[in-house]
Order: sequence, then structure tokens, then C-alpha cells
Amino acid sequence: MSRNVIAVAQSPGQRYRNIGDAVDRAAEGAVIMVGPGRYTENLVLTKAVTITAENGPGTVWLVAARGTTVTLDADCAALSGVTVVSMDEDSPAVLVTRGQLSITESVVEASSWASVYVHDRGTVLMRASQVRNSVGAGVVVTSPEGGVLDNCQLDDLGTSAVVVAENGSLLVRSSQVRGPAGNGICLNGRGRLTVEDTTVSGTGKPAVAVEQHAVMNATRLKVTDVKAIGFYLASSEPAVLEDCAVAGSAAEGMYVGEGCAPVLRNCVVSRSRGSGLHFAGRASGTVTACEATEIDGVGVSVTERSIPEFNRLTVSGCTSAGIRVDEGADPFFRRLRVLGCDGPAIEIRGNARGRLENVEVEDGRDVGVSVSGAARPSISGLSARGTARAGVTVAEAALSLADSVISKSGAEGVRADGGADVSLSRCRVHDSAEAGILFSEGASGTIADCEFNGGSADGIRLETEEAVRLSGCTVRDNRGSGVRQTRPGNSIEVLDLTSAGNSVPDAFGTAATADVAAALAAPESAPARPGLGSDPLVELHGLVGLAGVKSEVTSLVNLNKMAQRRIDAGLSAPPMARHLVFAGAPGTGKTTVARLYGQILAQLGVLRKGHLVEVARADLVAQIIGGTAIKTTEAFTTALGGVLFIDEAYTLSSSGGGTGPDFGKEAIDTLVKLMEDHRDDVVVIAAGYSREMQQFLESNPGMESRFSRTIEFANYTPDELVTIVRAQCSKHDYRLTESASDALLKYFDEIPKDGTFGNGRTARRVFERMTDRQASRLSASLTANAADLTMLTEEDIVLTG
Repeated sequence: MSRNVIAVAQSPGQRYRNIGDAVDRAAEGAVIMVGPGRYTENLVLTKAVTITAENGPGTVWLVAARGTTVTLDADCAALSGVTVVSMDEDSPAVLVTRGQLSITESVVEASSWASVYVHDRGTVLMRASQVRNSVGAGVVVTSPEGGVLDNCQLDDLGTSAVVVAENGSLLVRSSQVRGPAGNGICLNGRGRLTVEDTTVSGTGKPAVAVEQHAVMNATRLKVTDVKAIGFYLASSEPAVLEDCAVAGSAAEGMYVGEGCAPVLRNCVVSRSRGSGLHFAGRASGTVTACEATEIDGVGVSVTERSIPEFNRLTVSGCTSAGIRVDEGADPFFRRLRVLGCDGPAIEIRGNARGRLENVEVEDGRDVGVSVSGAARPSISGLSARGTARAGVTVAEAALSLADSVISKSGAEGVRADGGADVSLSRCRVHDSAEAGILFSEGASGTIADCEFNGGSADGIRLETEEAVRLSGCTVRDNRGSGVRQTRPGNSIEVLDLTSAGNSVPDAFGTAATADVAAALAAPESAPARPGLGSDPLVELHGLVGLAGVKSEVTSLVNLNKMAQRRIDAGLSAPPMARHLVFAGAPGTGKTTVARLYGQILAQLGVLRKGHLVEVARADLVAQIIGGTAIKTTEAFTTALGGVLFIDEAYTLSSSGGGTGPDFGKEAIDTLVKLMEDHRDDVVVIAAGYSREMQQFLESNPGMESRFSRTIEFANYTPDELVTIVRAQCSKHDYRLTESASDALLKYFDEIPKDGTFGNGRTARRVFERMTDRQASRLSASLTANAADLTMLTEEDIVLTG
């Protein structure tokens, strides 16, 4: 045998009968081959030696009745295939205070507070090994050079499986933690842990707990079937979770508190109780492309003044609310999807705020959005479809809802109950089982540039004596009135109303009446064309700016007029493809022009109704194979006789929306066929950024031929933006000082015209912020008079984008 290989065996004739003697006499770098057997000793490794089981793992047992079984007191050493057992209730089985101890294909078992303890400047490298401890923890690390657990199993621990505390540091990868009575992973102090491709299951306490000032980076860490919280994140330092999952927890899947600001990416929580994700205690952080599904409770809760940001979050199959925002929280949700929840899809209450953009709600078994308890959220881009009850309800709270579509609600599209203050702008509510929007007693609000179509009752029903202002709204083809005010009075202001095809005449102002029973029993009449009292062509030319657009639309109108005259004269009509592309940046009036164009064609008799049906990718593309064609056909059918306006149409030819390019292609292919089959009964307008719309036209061989022309919507000039602000002032009884006008002109000239620039929307937002600033400025003044209340000054301009 080589001089660097030393044999240890319990059989007669061997030089060494115990491992300690062999270590004492070994040279640096020696390999100690240990024969099968049980060796009772306390081994102190003072040299760089390797101790290995001659006949492989499980054949050598190293046992200590008292004290630590293996202690490293050298720069390095290694154990391979050895079972290390400590029977002392006060001592770990392995202790590393300095140097690096490598443990491979071994078992470490103790009956004390820890099986492996690494502290001071020690390092442990454990590979393909097992750790057990029926009394205490598995591996405890306080050393900043703590080491690695690779492909290890930690089973049946009396407390926590892995503890990293004080200034400890550890890497865990490809390992399994099963059945600890405490945490699977516990971080506190200033501990640092990186964990990859690891599973934690069956814990009695939170599977992963990160507290105090600890730092964790976890990738593909999976928590399954635990008896408490899945992830408990309460550290002042970052916690990053990527591609992690919780599949079955008796409490919250992920709980974030104590001001923690984690980064969660591509994480999935399923089969949790209470909440899938719960942010509390002023928590923040970001959540991207995550999912909460099959939750026995609330999908995502945000409470106690927490302010997290969510992007591309999907919540489905919850027994309570999909999203609940409460207790003064102010989160931001972007591209949120809530599907098939038993409670409200989105519930905002308890003095909470919150901003939500591009929200999809489908197949809810309750209301789509519920706002109550002094909450004041802002929602834009909501698509609520097929809710069992109302699409949106507001009570004793305020809601700003913009650029949204609410369809096929089981009750009202929007219901404003007592104490509600509702602001709707550029929204479309159609096919509601009850009123499109109901203002109950004590509710107030404003509705601007909205549509309420195809409802089973009144389009807009006003049972309140509080102030409600309607402007630029369209009510069509409702089974009740277009607008019905049940109590006569002058608190309701109606401007620029387009009402057509409703079963019961409108009644508002001093002529209002609640007696509609007889009218509802009358037979349905054919939808009427828009009344002549509101000339859409005049309204088009009254819009701010858009000179090129007005010229193009006027040319199209003249072409349609000539076509009708030729038909009346017995001549053949010229070939006409009425479908259009509206190309340009957001906020340039594309939706407004599309609405007016439909009304103009209806007045000419070219279209039967002239109504506008606005859709986006979410309204056309389904999440299952074959569903897109059905969904697209259904949306297209609602637009027959009018205009189908496809906002951001280019997203159909890209992979946006999370459903892949093939589903978008299916929608495009379906549209191309439907546009040809119904070319005389519908106008399709595809809208979006100029460059992206060119790509959209090239996505299908028949797409470009279906659209007769592209109309470019240029950005508004600074002068035009100031004009829009002035129009808002006039509309709401405000005035601009000359200095404020000059400051606005300078501001709009200098503001970046990048992807965040909203054109008319930016101008309206500037106006709203000016009124907010003025209100704050005048609230401190005891001498403000009526003139002061209407005057907006340079001081009220908030110089933000």
C-alpha cells in the first residue's frame, strides 16, 4: 500500500484500530481507508487528510457518545461515505470553526440543537449527503465563508433544516428538505443565502423565513405541502425569488411584511389557504409574471399601507376575492388578469388607493370590481366580461375608470351606490343584464365620452338627487331608456348626448319620470339612426388640430356620398373598401374620430347603426386552442352595422399578451375572412403606432388588401395642447391666466415626445393636476372668493411628464 494511504480496520492484523490514531500518524495529504464497522470516538482533524469508507457509503459508522463527533482544526480535510453520529444532546455531530471540510456521500445525524455547525471562519462543502436530527436543526451557518450544500437531503429535523444567521453565508443547490418541525430554511441576522433547484416540503413552520437584515437569492426553489406559510419575507434587505413555486400551504403562499421589498419573477402559488400572496406592514417590492391559482381564500392581498408593484400577474380559481386591497394600501397593477374567482375579482376598500392599468376580468362568479370603504383607486384599460353580478360597484368610495370595456355583466355594468363618486371616461358598457350604469340614491359623478349599448334595461339610470354630469356619451339599442332620471330635478347635466335605438324614450331633467313599465312591454322597434340634432361631421371639424385627419375623413365621406348618388341614379357603385388604418401615437383622437366616422356613415345610410365597438387583443384572443376564432367572431358580430375599432392591433401579430403569436395569428386569419364576408355591413378600423401597424399589415397576405388607406394621426402641437387644456377649463368652469397659458406652451414645447407622451391625454392629465394643485393652494386660504375658485395660475402647473 502507498505511503500516503493508511488502512484502518477493526479486524486483527491491521496497524490502526481507530481513525484518530491514523490521523495522528498520517502525513499531510494522506488518504485514510476505513474498513466496515462502528467506530466510537471523538475525531479531531488536525491535518489535511481524506477519510473514506473502503467498502463505500453506509459501511463505516463514526459515533460519539459525548461531545462533538468530528471537529475540523486544520486548513482542510474530507470525509467520504461515512455515517457521522452524535448522541450528545448538547453537541453537534460536525463542528467546523476554521478551514474547509468536504463531506461527500455521507450521513450526519445528531440529537442536539444542530447536526452541522459552521462558524467563525469555517467552510463546509457537502455533496450527495444526508442530514438528520430528531431534536434540533440540520445545518447551522454563522461563518461568512459558510460553504455549499449540493444534492443533499435534510430529513426529519426537530427544528429548522437550514439556518443561516449572524454574518453567515451559504449556497444550497439541487437539494431536498423534508418534514422539519420548524422552518425548511431560516435566515436572520445578516445571513446570506443563495438557493437553486431545491425543494422544501412538509414543514411545521414557514417553509422559508427571511428576517431582520438577511439576504436571499432563490432560483427554482419549490415549496410543497407545508403546514404553515410558504415564504415568509420580512427582511430589510432584498430577497429575490425567480421561477419559485408554492404548491400547497396551510397559510399564505407568500407573506411579505415589515417593510420588505422583494423581487418576485415568474413565481407560481397554488393550493394555499388565506392568501396566495399577502403584502402587509408597509411592504413594497416588484412582482413580475407571477401567478396565484386555486387559492382557498384571496388570490393576492395588499394591506397595511403596502405599496408593491405588479406586472403581468394572473390570478385564477380563488374561493374569495381575486385581488383585495385594504387598510390604506396603494399598489400598482399593470397587465393584471383575474379569472374565475368566487368573490369579487378585484376588491378595494378600507381607505386604500391603488392604480390599475390594462386589467382583464373574466368569468367571475361575483362582481368584477368592488370599491368601498373610502377607497379612491384609479383604473384604466379594464376589460370585464361575463361577471355573474355587476361589472363594477362603488359604495362610499371614489373611483376613476377610463378607457375600459365592460360586457355581459349579470347585473349593472357599473353600479354607484350611496356615497359613491364615480368618474368614467372613454368607457364602453354593453350587453348588461340590467342598467348599463346605475347611480343609486346618494351617488354622484361624471361620465364623459362613454357608450352604453345593448343593455336589457336603461343605458344610464339616475336614481340620485346628487350632481351627475354626462358629456359626449352614446346610448344605443338598450331595452329601456337611453338615459332615465327617476326623480325630476336639475342636478343632472346632459351634454352632447347621442341616443338611438332604445326601446323607451329618454327622460331626464324636469321631465323625468319613473313610469317605464308600459314602454318596456311595447314591441321592439328597429334601431334608429343617429338624430340630426347632433351633426357628427360638424363635431369632427370642431375637434382641436387633426387637420390632415379631417381632410382624409372628409374625402372618404364625399366618396361615400357620391357612391350613394350613383346607386340612386341607377349606376354601379365604385369599388370601395371602407376598412381603415389609424396610425399614430396614443391620445391623438383615434377613438373619437372612429366614433364620429361611424355616425357619419350611419347618417348617410351606408351603415345600419353606426355604433362603435372597441376591442383590444384581450377581447379577441383566447387562452385555449380554437377559442380565439370563437371570441373574435363574437366581438365582430357585435360590431355588424357599425364600426369595429381594434386598438393596438399590431399586438395580434406579436407574442404580446402572454398567449403566443399563433393565437394572435388565428385572430388575424379570422378577421380577414369576416371582413370579406361582411364587407358591406361593417367598417373595421385598426389602430396603433405607425411602424407597428405596417408590420401588422404585413402579417397576413390578405390583410393589406382589406384596408383601403392609412390615416396618420400626428402628435398635437404645443399650441393645440394648450387649446385642449383651455377646452377642459371651459368645460369645468375654470379659466387660465395669461402667464399660465405661456407656461403651459413652454412646458408642452419642452416635454419629451417619447413613448410615454400621451398627447391629448397628457393635456387632460395636466389640467387635472392643475385643479388638484389649485385646490391644495386655496384650501389654506381664508379669503378665496368665487373668482379665485375658477382661476388656474402658473403656480398650479405641476411640471411632470
